[in-house]
Amino acid sequence: MDHPLSLKLVSMSLISQCKLEDILLQCGDKKDLIIDPMMIKPLERICGVSWLRQKGIDKIYKMDPQLGATANTNRVYFIPACIQKYKCVLDQISSLLSQNTSLADLKCFHIIIIPKVLGCYDSMLENRGLYDIVKLHSFSWELMALDEQLLSLELPFIFKQFFVEHNQSLLSSISMSLWSLFHVTGKPKAVFSLGKLSASILDVLEIYNETYARDFVNSNSSEEIGALIVIDRNQDYASSLLTPATYSGLLSEIFNINCGHLDLNVKETKLKKGKLNFNFEEEATASKNVVMTLDSSTDTLYGEIKHRHFSEVLSVLSSKAKLLKNEDIKALGIQEIKNFVATKLQQVTMFKQNLVNHVLACETIISEMSNKFENLKLTETEMLNNRNKKSNYQFVDENFGTDIHIYNSLRLMCLLSLTQGLSYDEYNSLVNKYLLAFGYKFLYVFHNLVNAGLLVQPSSPKLSLNISNLGSLSDRLPKWQNEFQSTAGKLKQLPSQPDKVGNLSPSYVFNGGYVPLVAVICNVLVTAESLNEVMTKLSALTELKIGGKFLEKMKDGIETLNEKLSNLKLESNDLEFGCKDAKSLSKLLKNDPNFGNLFPLKPKSVLVYVVGGVTYAEIAACDVIQTSTSSKIYIASDFVASGSELMMAST
Repeated sequence: MDHPLSLKLVSMSLISQCKLEDILLQCGDKKDLIIDPMMIKPLERICGVSWLRQKGIDKIYKMDPQLGATANTNRVYFIPACIQKYKCVLDQISSLLSQNTSLADLKCFHIIIIPKVLGCYDSMLENRGLYDIVKLHSFSWELMALDEQLLSLELPFIFKQFFVEHNQSLLSSISMSLWSLFHVTGKPKAVFSLGKLSASILDVLEIYNETYARDFVNSNSSEEIGALIVIDRNQDYASSLLTPATYSGLLSEIFNINCGHLDLNVKETKLKKGKLNFNFEEEATASKNVVMTLDSSTDTLYGEIKHRHFSEVLSVLSSKAKLLKNEDIKALGIQEIKNFVATKLQQVTMFKQNLVNHVLACETIISEMSNKFENLKLTETEMLNNRNKKSNYQFVDENFGTDIHIYNSLRLMCLLSLTQGLSYDEYNSLVNKYLLAFGYKFLYVFHNLVNAGLLVQPSSPKLSLNISNLGSLSDRLPKWQNEFQSTAGKLKQLPSQPDKVGNLSPSYVFNGGYVPLVAVICNVLVTAESLNEVMTKLSALTELKIGGKFLEKMKDGIETLNEKLSNLKLESNDLEFGCKDAKSLSKLLKNDPNFGNLFPLKPKSVLVYVVGGVTYAEIAACDVIQTSTSSKIYIASDFVASGSELMMAST
């Protein structure tokens, strides 16, 4: 495959299409498709309605618990691997069977589950008496190319299952997505993981490489991707909780984005829907919303402004509008007008529509955030640097009292908890205000946030020290740093002068206050001259592990999993199959600083896979590193999320 990497990434949808075709062929000749609404946009990336018609799909319905009879007997349900939605489908099938028992003999019910069928699903079929009546199918679609160098599995429920519920049953699906990707792009030589889930993903990936080895697949190293870093979302929650300053980041804060498609609904933004509404007389008027595609290949204007600081976007849009205004076709001759209509008219019309949409989006962002953006920016920067804890808490406390939002207020509370900590009284005060606003039915939310590591719960009131009555003594005490500031300081994530930071620093995505961890790691990987240099610069990351060619060179005759199990010793290092703890290489690197001879990277490119959702701010920060180092950085994840989406997963 000598095609450019961009074409290879786009072709991943063809692999998904072939997988889906095999499943649909097993579901009968003429059938109805009943699809969960959240699966519609991803499915459109894989195939169109006409393609589905060719594969025997007659009618398409949105999944609804109250859905009655459909046009055809054969039903194909298309749902994500969420237990609640699976139960809803089984309830609907049981209801149909109770009305017409003859359907049981026809075996006309099929459920396609994304990304895979879990073991408990078969047990539930048996318990309900539906075993051998309902057929289950696993459909693990491939990574989708949403934008230039941006790939996503579009599985928004992954974060909740992995980090809130600690359910790792879908971990192998992440490994499989990487396994499939590397069959198209080739394997990177340098492989790193950061976090427990990421290490497990590399372990499973190594098992897949051995179990599903194929002779006809090129096993040589990738010529397009030099290094892979798989990182858990909980390794850098700050990048999700902070308010972004880029255009694309603010779009995700205000509007709903599904599979790269933005719903430009200015009347029901995320901020408006999450606020307490006391205006009961106002009636919502139904209107058809515009859908914007956030893809630089189809919208060149978006490609030009997506990573810009929001303060620059309106001036760019203004200059584009002036250029359009200066285009005067009245002065053209007849033949020139014909050529214009044939070649440029459609492009100009589309460009005008995109320009109108982006201006409307900017106006909405300004009206929603202009009053509080500066104060929010200042408070978040103070939290990051562990300054003015009292005023920061007062800001959050006032937000809970006067401007409370079902998701963003929790987000502020979590950021304060992770960066400066909350006392027992402060924690309880914020919890009580939230429950008074939205109801005590949301009490479980704080348990979920603690489970995910987004919120640190004070253990006892006796441990909180009140020094407010000690006068100026508190000002003379040395500044206390928690683990967040300590690690961020070692990795140089906190610029000393945020106000003087320009667009050449990746910290501009958070107004100069913070450099996302993925950008720090990518910068080290593409600039390092040796493995020892990488380990030194990233020594603050205690959970960093190494795999790939490094691990292959360290294997002493044990090359397969079966051989490893037969020679297993009860030591932690022996249990690491797909990656090895970075600290264990320290002695080796003293003798050979560039063990494996893989640095500097060739090719000078990195694939970052964020487990649990990546943000548009992190993507923009990596773009800065890419430009300044003349490298290529590809971002992949299970979902492109904002901070409010992480809060939503906990509610």
